[in-house]
Amino acid sequence: MEATIFSGWIYDHLLPHATQIKVAHPLMLRAIAAAKKKNDQIDASKNADCLRCDFLPESHMMPREIRDRRRTLRYRHLLVRQMVQMKNRVSGLLMETGVEYNKQRLHKVSYFRELLSSNEEFIRAYGRC
Repeated sequence: MEATIFSGWIYDHLLPHATQIKVAHPLMLRAIAAAKKKNDQIDASKNADCLRCDFLPESHMMPREIRDRRRTLRYRHLLVRQMVQMKNRVSGLLMETGVEYNKQRLHKVSYFRELLSSNEEFIRAYGRC
């Protein structure tokens, strides 16, 4: 099978039922099987030819636990990046309006509410949150 976004799930599903599963590296296959006419049947035929000649460029499949951990870490990285972006936007907005704030306490919920209620010019400019 050629590696896709769902290869890990398919690999895990087929593993108990097969003696051997090979996952082909898609970029290396593209270099091998570059053709003007392409469809699933032609691609499968070329993959079978490469496999028969022991010329199939394999892609390494990590164990399921490692793939799951990497997925979790990628999601955590996304959340942390978005959190930092929002903190920077809020700080920029407060600096733009000239509001003095405590940088250490800014992103605590109670401090942010207190800060909004005590700054009339911010409320007039942006409305009540």
